[in-house]
Amino acid sequence: MSQGIGLGSLTNKFQPYFLKPLFCLRAIQELILCQIFKAILKNSYLILILLIAQSGFSQSLPIHFEGDVTTKDFVNFDGGVGIVTANPNPSGINTSDSVARIIRNEEAIWAGSKILLTKNLDFSVLTKISMKVYTSAPAGTKVKFKLEGSGSSVDMDAITTVSGAWETLEWTFVGIPNTLNEIVFMFDFGNVGDSSANSTFYFDDIEQVTGPKAPTKLSLPIDFEMGEVDTDFLNFSGATAMVIANPRVDGINPSAKVAQIIRDGGDFWAGSKIFIDKNIDFSTQWQISMKVYTTAPVGTRIKLELENADGKTNIDYLTTVSGSWETATWNFHKQASDYDRIQFLFDFGNIGDGTSTSIFLFDDIQQEVGPVIPEPRATTFPIGFESSVVTSDFINEDGGITTVIPNPYIDANNPSATVGKFVRSGGAPWAKSKLALTEFIPDFSTIGSISMKVYTDAPVGTILKFKIESNVAGFADERDALTTVSGEWATYAWDFTNFDNPIYNVLTLMLGYATQNDASAKATFLFDDIQRSSTLSDNHDERLNRDEVSIYPNPAQNQITVSSNVKMDSYRIFNALGKIVMNGDLTNTTINIESLKSGSYFILLSNNDSNQTYHKKFVK
Repeated sequence: MSQGIGLGSLTNKFQPYFLKPLFCLRAIQELILCQIFKAILKNSYLILILLIAQSGFSQSLPIHFEGDVTTKDFVNFDGGVGIVTANPNPSGINTSDSVARIIRNEEAIWAGSKILLTKNLDFSVLTKISMKVYTSAPAGTKVKFKLEGSGSSVDMDAITTVSGAWETLEWTFVGIPNTLNEIVFMFDFGNVGDSSANSTFYFDDIEQVTGPKAPTKLSLPIDFEMGEVDTDFLNFSGATAMVIANPRVDGINPSAKVAQIIRDGGDFWAGSKIFIDKNIDFSTQWQISMKVYTTAPVGTRIKLELENADGKTNIDYLTTVSGSWETATWNFHKQASDYDRIQFLFDFGNIGDGTSTSIFLFDDIQQEVGPVIPEPRATTFPIGFESSVVTSDFINEDGGITTVIPNPYIDANNPSATVGKFVRSGGAPWAKSKLALTEFIPDFSTIGSISMKVYTDAPVGTILKFKIESNVAGFADERDALTTVSGEWATYAWDFTNFDNPIYNVLTLMLGYATQNDASAKATFLFDDIQRSSTLSDNHDERLNRDEVSIYPNPAQNQITVSSNVKMDSYRIFNALGKIVMNGDLTNTTINIESLKSGSYFILLSNNDSNQTYHKKFVK
């Protein structure tokens, strides 16, 4: 869902003036204006809250859409439109007269609608929410059910199993605090709707039902010898945890009992969690260790995720042995001491099959003193990885993990011995890593681009988002490039020509933006040689906003015309998610785009003789 601009961002915008005495008067004026705006905004929020209180609340669950909730009770967002309508197929498990319907158009992958409840949801007894769903979208469509309110939001996914018939879907919300009173519906989450039948979803009979018993809260350290039982685990998405007799007693782990997780089907993030009886204190012991046994291959990813009511943080560990016990560690140095749940995601990124390589034993979960993680250091252009930048200099957020590694693909395009590695491992579509600069970037009037070498196995057309930010003033801007090759090094550039005066001092990488985040090869990006540049030299240059290539009209309706001083032989058109929607030979300068839906697109033009590519953005 889209996010608004907070007052903090507005006040931060004026901070540079306070740093310069010559602008003191201007700073005072700006501050007064900001306070006036703040007061107006505060009153506007109050009016909005009063309006919602009068017209936007429904009754508490259950909701049947037979007069208890009407169309005006839906709050739509980002391309989803919810109404109450007649049941299109009164049969099977749902013969109700009235149901709800959401149609998703072409705006956002999270398009949906919400209903506001009169009181907060209580999951202390009834721990599931069930809902009947009807759609002609294919079986396997994801339905995200999200709860929002005064506390941190939480969401769960369910997957449809039929098409063209009513079915009941369920979402488990064990351990959720009693602070949420908004239910949010996001059908076909992750895809952009097109207002067709496959983007139309009917739903009915939303209610709380009996679900798993809330697990008993445990205390660290945990060795599974103190009466822990299977129901102390909360399983999700295709994983089952239990306490068993240790089948692999040896010198590393002579314990009589251990925990076991079997992953079988479900999702690539299948796992299980336990609840801790108090917040985990990382002030003196910031490392968590755990003994692990699996016959899965060396290098299998084990994600340990910590949660609380407000959010989560996670770290990955890659196994170093197969067929024997090893001690895995996760260093949470400098993390907050307010997490009270531990989530185990073994073989993260792959879907389990129930065989021996999808079975994991673990034991002796405990805190210990670990290595101190150095503070991130700022760096300067040009940025390589032979000595100046190390892993700890990157600030990872939202599932992006960057490390500095030996170059596994040394070739003529990149002979460097050391490169950066960015992995999209869980988290958000905008998973990112940040790198601070020692100085603000000079204005872009003379050197207008930032270039970088990238290697990935992701498909051609994958979005490489590059963002420049200010950690002083709160400013930010971003540009996209699309990959032109797969399985090769290539140089890409992001054009910031004639951008603002020196205010940016942070580089943010969001490579593979809005694509899969399963830590696979297609979600992995190597990068190197970040530098300011005006032109590029290798044959895979990604040239932005070049005068010799233009697209018109823009916006367009039924066709676009390519104007170029360079012969273009072929084209590919990508939608906003990087998916190819049209391609062909460029036999003339006009391309018929009548079949495309309204929205934003990138066209990638290729010259076969020089292997050069050019891309432009256009809107239909």
